[in-house]
Amino acid sequence: MKLNRFFILLLFFLPGIIRAQITLEKVYNYSLTSTKINQTDYKYYLMDVSNSQCRIYDTNHTLWKTINIALPSNYYLFDIKFVTQSLFNSDNSVELWYSAYEWVATGTSTGYYRYISKVISENGAVLASITGGAYAYIIQTASEQYKLAVYAYDNSVSPYTVQTYIFSLPASNTAAWYVAAALENPYPNPAAELIHIPVSPEWEGGSLQIYSVSGQKISENTLPGGPVYHLNTRNWSPGVYTYRLIRGGKYSESKQFIVR
Repeated sequence: MKLNRFFILLLFFLPGIIRAQITLEKVYNYSLTSTKINQTDYKYYLMDVSNSQCRIYDTNHTLWKTINIALPSNYYLFDIKFVTQSLFNSDNSVELWYSAYEWVATGTSTGYYRYISKVISENGAVLASITGGAYAYIIQTASEQYKLAVYAYDNSVSPYTVQTYIFSLPASNTAAWYVAAALENPYPNPAAELIHIPVSPEWEGGSLQIYSVSGQKISENTLPGGPVYHLNTRNWSPGVYTYRLIRGGKYSESKQFIVR
């Protein structure tokens, strides 16, 4: 009798169990991610390199906007970030940050990448321009105070040089969302000389273990305290590295960074 009751209960709950599974919604032919387009709404966006476009979709996958990005000849999109309506100014237009690159040949098999970076409005108006800009992050410097940090590279000289451009931003919930979204991710990533690894209070006083892509431990460093550990990677070999934080026998999830 108990066995029959078990099967009756199983048949009752089985349809719900079967329905609770992962379901394919849509396939895009480009790399796509999400953004908080304003203080309440989320969108998808993708970077179309061949057409120099940023296309934005509603979460039901309906095309919402297409932003055409005017690039100099021989430049190609490298990255698009911060696709929002309320991060760089207070109007209702969509703004975004992008970087692009060109290959500058210095010989038959040698050369270097030259970058440009801009903040633009959806109508093409340029809000900021950074020569050499390749990577960008939103950082918090005080309560309700946010900055745009852009890392600019000059690869035409050896060794190459790196500059950081800091732009003030309006205080907004959108900026706060981007700070929170990146709170535990290393930056800049890829790194050239220095990478900042966020350390939440639960890991302060512990240690940082770093491994090569083959799984070999490269180093283990004591965390001196503070919200960020600054790792000097100037003399590191280019490649992918994995790290984790340890304290009291507890391990964080593993994360990766790239050294250029």
